[in-house]
Parts: sequence; C-alpha cells; structure tokens
Amino acid sequence: MKKKAISALLASAFAASAVMIPTMAAAQSSAELMQQIQALQAQLKAIQAQVDKQAQATQQAAQSAQKANTTATAAAATATTAAATASDAKASVSTIFEKIDIPKQANSYQKGTVNMYTGESNPKVADSQNFMQRERDDSLSFTMPGGGGITLYGNLDVSLDYSNNGINSAPNNGIGNNGGLGTGPWGQSNMAAIATNNTYIGLRGYQPVADWHDTQFLWQLQTNLALSSVSGTGESNSASNNVASGALTTGTTYIGLGSKDWGALKVGKTVTPYASSTNIFNPFKGMLGSMNVVMGNTGGDNRVEFDTMMEHSIWYESPTWNNISFAALFSPGQNHTTDSSGISAGSSNCNGGNVPGSGNTVNLDGVVECNDGGFSNAFSTSLVYDDKKAWYALAAYELHQNVNRSSDLTGVGSLPAGYTNAQLDAMDVGNESAAKAGLMYRFASTGTRIGGIFESMKRNIDPALAYQNERQRNGTWLLIQQDLPGANQLNFGWAHAGTAVGDPGQHNDGNIAGNPGQQPNNSANMYTIAGIHQVDRNLSFYANYALTVNGAAAHYDQGAGGHGYYVDCHDSGGPIPANGGTTGTAGPNCWTGTRIQGISVGMRYRF
Repeated sequence: MKKKAISALLASAFAASAVMIPTMAAAQSSAELMQQIQALQAQLKAIQAQVDKQAQATQQAAQSAQKANTTATAAAATATTAAATASDAKASVSTIFEKIDIPKQANSYQKGTVNMYTGESNPKVADSQNFMQRERDDSLSFTMPGGGGITLYGNLDVSLDYSNNGINSAPNNGIGNNGGLGTGPWGQSNMAAIATNNTYIGLRGYQPVADWHDTQFLWQLQTNLALSSVSGTGESNSASNNVASGALTTGTTYIGLGSKDWGALKVGKTVTPYASSTNIFNPFKGMLGSMNVVMGNTGGDNRVEFDTMMEHSIWYESPTWNNISFAALFSPGQNHTTDSSGISAGSSNCNGGNVPGSGNTVNLDGVVECNDGGFSNAFSTSLVYDDKKAWYALAAYELHQNVNRSSDLTGVGSLPAGYTNAQLDAMDVGNESAAKAGLMYRFASTGTRIGGIFESMKRNIDPALAYQNERQRNGTWLLIQQDLPGANQLNFGWAHAGTAVGDPGQHNDGNIAGNPGQQPNNSANMYTIAGIHQVDRNLSFYANYALTVNGAAAHYDQGAGGHGYYVDCHDSGGPIPANGGTTGTAGPNCWTGTRIQGISVGMRYRF
C-alpha cells in the first residue's frame, strides 16, 4: 500500500471511533467502554506497524534500484573499455607484421552481408538508406544496398637509399659484356637514390547475385604508383619495358564469382599462386634484399620469372577446409609462334617481362624477337596449411612452356658442331618449371617466427646445350622474425642460390668460355636484415641493409621483387674501345662476381 492510502485508512478509523464511542457509552458501563477503547487502540498500533514496515520496504527497494542502476552504468563503461582494448589488440604488432598485401582468399566468404575480404559482418543496409555506409569508423570499407561492399586499399612506400653495385672491384681480365674487349667497368659503384617501392592503390568489391544461392560477383582494380618519379615506359641499363608504370590497372585486376561453399573463380591478371603462397616468408617485400632476388629468379637477372604478374589468366581459389586451402592458375600463351618468339596477343611485352630485343639480344640469325625468356602457356598451383596460430606449411609448382633462350647462344664460346643456326635456335627452346616447399613455426610466447623454403628450378633442353643452362639450380631461404617491445620487429633473411648446370658465358669472368665440360661458379649468397617500427595500424618506418655475394660467374642483384630500381651487375655503359676491338659495345656491360650492398631507410603507409 502507498503511504497516502494508508494515512487515509487511519483517518477513517479514528473518525469511526469518534462516532462509536458516545454510542457505546450510552449502552454500556464505563469499564466495558474502557476495554473496547483499549482493544481499538491495539488495532490502531498494529495498523501503524504495518504502515512503518511497508514504508521501510519501499525505501529499501528504491535503494536497491539505484544501486542496480549504478552497477549497470559501471558494467557499460567496462564493456566500452574492453571493446577499445580488443580493438587495440587487433592492431597489435604481430597481427600487423603478418599482414599480407594481397586480398584474402575465398575462405573469408560468408553468406549475406559479410565483407568478402575481411570476413567481418556488415550491418544490414536497407534500400532506403544512403547508397554507401562505412563498415567501421576506422576502415575504408563501405556497405552497399543489397548486401554488397566496396573497399579502398593501398600501400604507399618511399625510401632513401645508398648502394654500391661492386663493379669497381669486379674481376677484370679485359673482357666486357658479351666477351668484348674492354677496359673495365665504366662509371662509379656508389649511388644515392630515392625509391618508390611496391606501391599501389586499388578498389575491390563484391555484390550478391540475385537468386544464385550464396554466390557473389567479385571485382578488383589495382594500379601501381610511382610516387618519386614520373610514370612511363621503363628503360634501364638492363631491361626495356613497354608497360607504363602508374597506368590504370597495372596491378592485380580481375572479375569473378565466389561463394563460401565452393570458393572463387577469377579472370584477369595476378601474381601466381606459386608466388603468393610464400608472401608470409618475405617481410622484405619492396626493400633492398627481398627474398625474390634469389628465390624464383632462375638466372640472377632483375626479372623474377617465378614471381611475376601473369597476364590473361584464369584461376581458382578454394575455401579453407580444416586449415587447408588450394589455388590453381592457367594462362594461355596467346601466341601463334611455336617457339614463343612473338609478343602474346593483347600484351605490351614478351611473356617474362622484356620487349623484343631487350638487352641487345638477337638469335643466331640476327632476328630480334622474344628470345630472352619469352614463353607460351603457364600453369601455377599451391597447397597451403595454416592453423593461424603456430604452423604454416606449403607446397607449390609452376610450369612455363616453350621458354625461348636462344639469345644465350650469342655468347662467347664454341657452339656444338653439326647444327645450323636455325637448328640451334630451335634447340634452345624448352619448358622451365619450379617446385618449392616451405615450413614456418610461430612461437606465440616469445613473438618469434622461424621459416624456411627449399626450391628446385629446372629447364628441359637438348643435352647438347646443357653447358649453357644457367636456369637449372636449387635455392634455399631462411627467415627469422622477432617481435620486440614498443611495436618493433627485427627480421633476418639468408638466401642461397646453388650452382647451376651451366652458364651461357656472356660476361667478364675469364673462366667461362661457354664451352662444354666447364662448370663455372655461378652460385650466390644474400644476407638481409631489417628493423620495423609500427606507429599505428597503418603507418610504419623501417631500416634495412642487404649484401649479395656473387660467385665468379654469378650476377644476382638487389632490388628485384618490388624495389623502385635495380642495383645490379651493369655499369653505366661507355664508348666502343679505341683499340679497335672486335666487339666492345657502347651499351651497359654486366660484370659478374661482384659484392652488391645497400642500406635503406623508408616510410610505409598501408590501408
């Protein structure tokens, strides 16, 4: 009962007693009247006790409600703090350092309104709402009506470098490029530079397909950027390139269909599954001394044959089943020639990355063509196990058909007898393949990651030309990563290129004449160390040092694999020798046996 109602009841009781007392006095004796009055007073005291008890219970209930409200407020504050802590933990140094630059594969596909690349649930978006809504305040992903989404992403990286290509200390026996008589390397070894490294920006998105169960349309447009130089076609001491740097969609670009049930099928151009399966092993991507200076690089040039953009491709990415995923790619050669000597239809370059005649190479008959690594059909596949905690393991394979290396025949040395030039040119066209296996273990308690890769590359050509086969060799890579306090990380890498079957003998080492029976030392070792400081989710700074130690006939570089320029075996070029030598060239010469090294300090912003 409420207080007002109880007070009214008491007032009524007193009023009734006032009326009843005179009446009873007339009818009864004084003693009886006093007994009745005392009985009535006892009833009134009992009623008053009930009123006091009810009032006390009401006050206690009010105090309990206030205390519960205070507890709820504190719980809400605690939940907010926990959410902020979880957000910070998500952006922790280990998570950021292990971030892969390519889009996540099909294992993140979910039904309905789920971001196809991050796997995070999108809020329901009604058609009556704005066309695009942000998924999170700290993201550049937007939801769209109908359950789709679009994401702006990129990697901006610029470094200050100082390098030495070692040519001034190269072995010098008076033999220049292609065996020509020369006076030694031309130019200087040291060079300061500002480089744009592995920089790109892109848009990717997805949209559910109406009435197709859990199937979504996928698309991506990616452009490589040159922040510190003017975009255009590439022309360097060692390669020519018809692809304009910074042109629209020069990076991984595709359209396709995907589902969480069966995976994704895409068509366009991309880095192959063989290459992308080992991104986690390469924290030096874009730096001097990237893993790809040796791994996937058959001849030690600044082209990485088995880690390159593959044009006009179709590929499949599986979902993840029990931590296992699979990917496979096919790229048709699109070339009417049988020896891969022409540019693929619809392409600007020869397959393999050069233009016809790049490096002043022609075949034995003097014809300029794609004879320095051009190939036809390509196949690539990978199988990955990743438990997201401790173990990462992979196996991968890639095949390039009919690779044309007939330019190797124009080097120094005696050619096999009994063959015409046309026959020898045809003999130096063969399949090239690469297979690798890798294993990494992540120690959660110490923030340490240790990984290694073994790779075997082969070239199938006529045994008569095996002496000039520098493309068949083994390679190894060892990586050690250590997280440090203050969002810092230290990385160490060692790559070893094994001695190849042969060598074309086109450069300055006097021990290689390109003759059968000789086994030149074209092995190499590369050492790379890098420190990274992660400022926040997006911004980081890094410093790294790399050293490549080449064998007498080797010419592995630094910079291959995403750095803005190459630090390689080539000098600046010079005049034709005044002594009337039969071959000297006015173009840049490659000097083998060098010790190439460089130091770099850079800033990177990923979003």
